[in-house]
Amino acid sequence: MSLKNTIKVINLALFIFITSLIIYIVRCHLVMLDGKVTQFWGSFINLDFYSYYKMIFFLTASFFLLITFLKYVDLNGIKKTNYYLPAAVYSIFVVLSSFKAEYKEIVIKGFPDRYENIFVLLGYLLLVVVAVNIVDNKKSFKLILKALFISAFILAIHGILQFYNYDLLTTEFGRKLITPDGLDFFVDRLSFIGRRIIYSTMYNPNYVGSYASMVGILALGLYSSSQKKKKLFISGILSTLLFAFLIGSRSRAGFMGFIAGTVIILYMQRQFLKKHWIRIFVIFTVFTLVFITMNARNLDEIFSDVLFPKTEQEKYLEGEILPPITEVSSEAGKLKLKTAEAEFEIIMASDQIKVLNKQPLNVYNSKDEVKEIIFKGKQYLHHSFQINEKENYLIWNYGAKSAQFYYQDGQILMAGMHNNLYPLKKVESIGFKGYERLGSSRAYIWSRTLPLLKDTIFIGHGPDTYAMYFPQDDVIGKLKFFSNPKIIVDKPHNLYLQIAINTGIISLLVLLYLWGNYIFSSFVLYNNSDLSSWQNRLGIALLGAVSAYLVAGFFNDSVISVAPVFWIILGLGISLTILAKGN
Repeated sequence: MSLKNTIKVINLALFIFITSLIIYIVRCHLVMLDGKVTQFWGSFINLDFYSYYKMIFFLTASFFLLITFLKYVDLNGIKKTNYYLPAAVYSIFVVLSSFKAEYKEIVIKGFPDRYENIFVLLGYLLLVVVAVNIVDNKKSFKLILKALFISAFILAIHGILQFYNYDLLTTEFGRKLITPDGLDFFVDRLSFIGRRIIYSTMYNPNYVGSYASMVGILALGLYSSSQKKKKLFISGILSTLLFAFLIGSRSRAGFMGFIAGTVIILYMQRQFLKKHWIRIFVIFTVFTLVFITMNARNLDEIFSDVLFPKTEQEKYLEGEILPPITEVSSEAGKLKLKTAEAEFEIIMASDQIKVLNKQPLNVYNSKDEVKEIIFKGKQYLHHSFQINEKENYLIWNYGAKSAQFYYQDGQILMAGMHNNLYPLKKVESIGFKGYERLGSSRAYIWSRTLPLLKDTIFIGHGPDTYAMYFPQDDVIGKLKFFSNPKIIVDKPHNLYLQIAINTGIISLLVLLYLWGNYIFSSFVLYNNSDLSSWQNRLGIALLGAVSAYLVAGFFNDSVISVAPVFWIILGLGISLTILAKGN
C-alpha cells in the first residue's frame, strides 16, 4: 500500500472513531477548577461523566487527524473549493475571541459539564476540511456511513431500553463501569434522570433529539430513495429505531428538526416518490404506531408552543398555570410580592419581619425558631411563608416556586445561585414579553441574551464563556420563569445565539454563509434529480440531515456529544457537492 493510501486509511479510521465511538464515552472525571470559575461554579471540583473524556478523545483524534492530513496535503496538494474561506474566517474569529477573552481558563479548558473549548471549535472546522479532501469516492462514503449507522443502531436500542427502564448505566455493573477506581464510595450515590425519557450517553435528552433527528433523517432519506429491497428494509428498520429514539427523548427541538428534514426529503424526491409512494405510506404508518405505543408526548404538547404560543396571562386564564407573579420589589425596608390574584407587603428590618395582610392567617411555631404562616382564602391557597427573625430571613413558597429573602445593610436581597445574595432589580431584556415561558422558558433565556449581543458584534467573549455573561443576578426573572432563583443558566438553548456570544456576530454570519452556501448548492444540484445515481440519493439525505440539525439548533445548542457528527456529515455533504459538480 502506498504512503498516500496509508494516510487516507488512517484518516478514514479516525473519522470512524470520531463519528461512531466517541459518543459512547461515559466516564467519571474529577475536573479541578480554579480562579473565577471556582467562584462561579461554587466548587473547585466538577464531577463530569458525559463531556470531559469525549473532549479529550476528540482532541486526541483531531491532533492525529491534523498531522496525517498535513502529510496527505504535502503529497497530493489540497482540493480547491470556496468553502475554505468561510471556514478560515470563522477560525480566525474563534482565535481572536479567545485571545481577547477575560476568562482564559474557560477558553482553554472549557466550561464545566460542556468542555467545548477553542481547540474543540477549531477541530470541528478541521473535520470539514479533511472530509472535503479525503472522502472522495463511493467506498469512502459507504465506510463512514456504515460505521455511523451501526453506532446509531446500538444507541437507539440502548435508548429504547432506557425509556422502558432497562438501562445498563443504572445497574451495579454499569455504575462501576463509568466510575474509576478510587471513587467506589460514589457508585451508590449516582442518580439518573428517570423513567420514560431517553438521555442515552449524551447527558441531556435535548441532545438526543438533535442527534436522532439528524441521523434519523439521513437514514430516512436513503430509505425513501433506495433502489434495492435489502437496503430498503435495513434503512427502514434503522429509520424506525431512530424515530423511536427521538420520541423517547421527548425533545421538541429534535422533533421540529425531524419534520423540517422530512419536508426537504419529500420535496427533493417528489418525482421518484410519486411512483414509489407505498414506501412512504408504510414508514409513516410505522412511525405513527411507534408514536402511539411509546406515548411519550402528545402532538398538542409538541406543537402548541411553536404554532399557537400563549402569553403567561392567557395560560393562567385557561387554568394551565397558577396566577403569574407580577411584582417582586422592595422600598424602604418593605418587600412587595404580587401575583395576578394576591398581594403581600412585608416589613423587613434588622429586628423584625412582619407580614402586613388584612386577611386572617394561621401561624405555626416550628423548630429552630421558624414561624410558618398559612393564609386563609382561595387566592392565598398556594402561598405560605417561613420566617426566621433570628437569622433575619423569609422564605416565600408559591406553588412549586420558592424564594428566600434577607435583610442586610439596609436593603432586601434574594438568594440566588450558591445562595449568593442579589438586589431586587430588573435586568435588561429584548422581546418575548409575556411569552417568556415559551419552549420550557427558552424565550426567557433568549430575551436576556439578546441585549448581550451589542458587546459581541465583532469579537465574542470567548469559546464556552456564555454562562459567565448571562445575567445570573436576574433572580426575579429566574423565580418567575424557572421557579428557582438559584438555578445557573449555562447555555442559551440556541445554537446561533451561542455562536454570536462566544465568538461574535461576524463569526455567526460567516458560518451562516458556509451552511447556506452548502444548502443552496445542494438544492440546485439535487432538486428532482435522477435517483438512480448514488450521489444524488446520498446528497439529498445529507442535505436533509444537515437541515434537521440546524433547525433543531433554534432550540438547542452545540455540545461535544453531538456536534462532531454534524460537522462530519456537513463535510461529507460538501465533498459530495464538489464531486457532483465535477461530474
